[in-house]
Amino acid sequence: MKPQFSESQPQRIQADSEEIGRGLGRLVIAVLDLIRQLLERQALRRVEGGGLTDGQVERLGLALLGLEDRFAELRDVFGVTETDLDLPLDIVDPEAICTDELSEPTQRTT
Repeated sequence: MKPQFSESQPQRIQADSEEIGRGLGRLVIAVLDLIRQLLERQALRRVEGGGLTDGQVERLGLALLGLEDRFAELRDVFGVTETDLDLPLDIVDPEAICTDELSEPTQRTT
């Protein structure tokens, strides 16, 4: 037996606006944390590449530390732990991307 829905009465989801706000805040923090991690990886590549002066490396390190502190504050405000932000993004080894392992076509054996 199918439930009968009246077209004049739209179905509504019971939602607490405060909980929705917290959920949205957590989502935003997760996305921003992903961007922060990408920036850190890029910064590390630049440092390891040797194209930065000692002063630039120092400023970059201080900026990343300040960014981490700010994220810690945001996590506290929204009640998010670092493990809440762990997304399964390391499915592919990031080091393999920089090697020829992925560029060589694999041969199928049938």
